[in-house]
Amino acid sequence: MNPTRRQAVHSLAALGLANAAAAATAIPRRPLGKTGLDVSVLGLGGARIGMLDDGKQAADVIHRCYDLGINYFDAAAAGAYGLSQSRYGAALHGVRDKIVLATKTRHRTAVQAQLDLDQSLSNFRTDHIDLYQVHNVINDVDIQFIFGPHGVMEMIEKARQAGKIRFVGFTGHTDPKILNKMLDHYEFSTVLMPLSAVDGGNHQKSFERETLPLAKQKGLGVIAMKTLSAGQILQRKIATVEECLRYVWSLPISTAILGMDQVAFVDKNAALARNAKPMHAAGMEQLRRRAARFESASLEPWKQNRYDSPEGAVYRAD
Repeated sequence: MNPTRRQAVHSLAALGLANAAAAATAIPRRPLGKTGLDVSVLGLGGARIGMLDDGKQAADVIHRCYDLGINYFDAAAAGAYGLSQSRYGAALHGVRDKIVLATKTRHRTAVQAQLDLDQSLSNFRTDHIDLYQVHNVINDVDIQFIFGPHGVMEMIEKARQAGKIRFVGFTGHTDPKILNKMLDHYEFSTVLMPLSAVDGGNHQKSFERETLPLAKQKGLGVIAMKTLSAGQILQRKIATVEECLRYVWSLPISTAILGMDQVAFVDKNAALARNAKPMHAAGMEQLRRRAARFESASLEPWKQNRYDSPEGAVYRAD
């Protein structure tokens, strides 16, 4: 065998061993509710991808996520999220059938939401979106607009029937009771909400206690966000990143989305996902008690929004 051929054989053998090793330690996947889709327990959040000044760095992060087995990519149409859609489209269009693209609209009218959807399809370079979500549902009036005449749900239903949207979900981070009301209005496939040790330890408003059981009872795929409580858990030294992620992965969720803007962060979080072991109930309760020692408004300001006040929202964090 000549040296060139020998090198090629050795290279292929090494690649095969590497692929086998990767498969043996792949990021676990879970069903996304009743959709029939399986998603990696770690998903990539879109905001930080869109906020990166360096497009190459964003592409490197996206590619690294895919290479390590992450197949759930979160985005939205507005702001930095809109740029994340374009960056996903550029980086992932060649593997479109191997990933789950999820996006959101803040708009409540069918006309405005249609513009969002058209933009999202173009940015993603695709003819369909796997999961389309009504974003940031905040109060009863909001729900009335969403399901009212010429509301966003009219557009979503038409787009779903046309094959442009596969599955429909909604998101919220202000009030579990409002999310529970949404669950009674439509047969949604998913719900995206804050889940963390801080949320679990919040005795006034807890998505874990109030919405998670109902969502699971109805068979929805649950997507966790704000798992680090926007960094507050780390800053207050309540828990480590590993503890935070083990906590949410020990809940009956499908995936947890994290903002990652460096390849090194992807590597670290992917390693945690591959090696995470379920946290015992006692350990989870210990984390909740640690978090409960702090004033909840400072740890979860998004729950303090006064959307019903004449002044409108005091704080909004999407």
